[in-house]
Formats: sequence, structure tokens, C-alpha cells
Amino acid sequence: MNSFLDALARANGRASLWLARLAAVALAIIALVTFGDVIGRYFFHAPFAFTVELTQMLMAIVVFFGVGLVTHEDAHISADVVTLRLPPRWRAAVAAVTNLLALCFLAILTWRLWGHAEFLYGKGDTTMVWTVPLWPVAFAVALGSVFYLTGVFLHLLDSMRRVEEPEQAPVVSTPPQPYRE
Repeated sequence: MNSFLDALARANGRASLWLARLAAVALAIIALVTFGDVIGRYFFHAPFAFTVELTQMLMAIVVFFGVGLVTHEDAHISADVVTLRLPPRWRAAVAAVTNLLALCFLAILTWRLWGHAEFLYGKGDTTMVWTVPLWPVAFAVALGSVFYLTGVFLHLLDSMRRVEEPEQAPVVSTPPQPYRE
């Protein structure tokens, strides 16, 4: 079972990394299109008609493709003022409860995102100006939420293991410092 979880964690990490790279490309496209739109609007009085629609679609990609890697690497911003004062077993228990609640919420969210993507596919909705179908973006968002859900599931299992064996792995680990002097 442990080797399966290790393989799942590696696969989730690789997939999340690639999705985050796609999110970075989407963010760069948003920046370039917005820059071009501003230049066109103020210097040539001819803004792009599709900027808002493209930004809305790509922001959904940025958020749901990026959050999987942030979750996998446990890089969310957290306020641990209270939990740092707890013993390791209690910190692990708080983490387990928090991860369980997050897992339940994300399972419902992921389920509803897939349902909404299927609804948009069946209905054939498009954007107003560009008339681009919305369902591919909806399915992409649902796919990104799967890796978010998987990351939270792996964190839940890790926190449950730390409740049983708090001395084996510390709850609060210091992340590696990539920028050293």
C-alpha cells in the first residue's frame, strides 16, 4: 500500500508540475494580451474585443492548474500561531481534521465541476464576442481540480500517519530555501 501511495504522490507531483507550467503560459498570455489591449486602446483607439473573454477563460486555467502544485508541495500560506504551541500529536490531529474537511469540500467541488462541464458540453454554450465553446475550459478546470483533490488526499493520509507516529515525521517542516546568499 505504501508503494502505491508513493507512486500516486510521484504521479500527482509530475502532473501538477506540468499543469502549473501550462498555468504559467496562460498567465503570460493574459499579460501579453492585456498589454496589447492597453496599447491598442490608448494609442490607436482600437482595443481588442476578446480581451475580457480570454482573460476569464485563462484565469480559470491559471487558478485550477496552479493550485494542484501548490497543494502538492504544501506551499499554501498558513497562519500557524496557535498550532505551533500544540504538541506534535495534536498538531497532526488538527491537520488531519482540516485536511478531511478540505477533502470533503473539494470532492463536492470536483464532482460539481465535472457535472457543470458536461452540462456546458451538452448545451453548447459559447462566449458572447468570440463564440468560443466554454466546455473545453470547464473540463480543463475539472481536470485541474482532480489533482488538487489528490494532493489534499495525500496530505490527509500523511497527517493521519503523523497522528499515530508524531516522532517519525515532524508536522512543521522547514521548506528548502532556494535563494541563499
